[in-house]
Amino acid sequence: AYCLRTHVYGRLSETRKDLMKKFVSNLRRGLEEITLPVWTSFRKSAKPAPLSGKDGIVVSLTTFPARIGKLWIVMDSLFRQTVRPDKIVLVLSEEEFPERMNGIPDSLEAYIDAGLEIVFVPWNMRCHNKYLYSLQAFKDSIVVTVDDDCYYRKDTLGRLLELHSKYPDAVCCNIAAIIDPLHFHEYSFWKKSERELPPGRLNLALGFAGVLYPSSMPQSFFNMDLARHLAPTADDLWLKAVELAEGIPVACGSFFPKPVTIKSAQKVSLRSLNKGSLNRNDLQWKALDEYFALEEKI
Repeated sequence: AYCLRTHVYGRLSETRKDLMKKFVSNLRRGLEEITLPVWTSFRKSAKPAPLSGKDGIVVSLTTFPARIGKLWIVMDSLFRQTVRPDKIVLVLSEEEFPERMNGIPDSLEAYIDAGLEIVFVPWNMRCHNKYLYSLQAFKDSIVVTVDDDCYYRKDTLGRLLELHSKYPDAVCCNIAAIIDPLHFHEYSFWKKSERELPPGRLNLALGFAGVLYPSSMPQSFFNMDLARHLAPTADDLWLKAVELAEGIPVACGSFFPKPVTIKSAQKVSLRSLNKGSLNRNDLQWKALDEYFALEEKI
């Protein structure tokens, strides 16, 4: 009885700590989102320190015309990482940026001078653009994907690399959705991770908080026709489906506060479309399940 009581009290205490941690994190994030335009404006004219330019650790992202004007805010956070990447690659579609470098705002000039590499690709796979090019171009490198509407904590990259050192063969993420086998086709039932998760099949890496891919990912990741057909607006779900098909596990780090959202970049958001009344996440996950037989693999 004593052992059971101690265990229960210990769990309750742990739950209180987790709830308090989440409350403080959400409060801080809310304040930072409100004040973000003010304190980042002082950095707009600052010159970032140059990157090494090597292929060791590559950060990859994409964007589109409606958001590129605020992308310098994302870059500010990426260039200020405690563990800095060797290269940052911005992948843009020629369809959306027909003028190529002439369509790039002056606010990115300092980052280009410091090592930001901009690549124009002939296809337009939208959200899939952030990984399609870089995972193929830098096969021997560690590639970390991020989103174009977040200001990232300084330890975002460092935490992923620390997790990668523990689980070198796994896809590593800062925040995961845990697939609920009892609600396999209902994304809204999948809870977000709150503590470290060892490599497993049920962990789905959420791209907005940063995802690390080890070198030499299978060629099946790059089937653009299939990705466009099954999951045109859900890169996270497409990547998870291929990971399950290829037997690649996903590991998640300990509690990580959600990155600060750049509200001015949220006028067009895939998250709101995928989770909205159309239930695009559920529809695309069902399509992926039918093709890859995912529920059987889980």
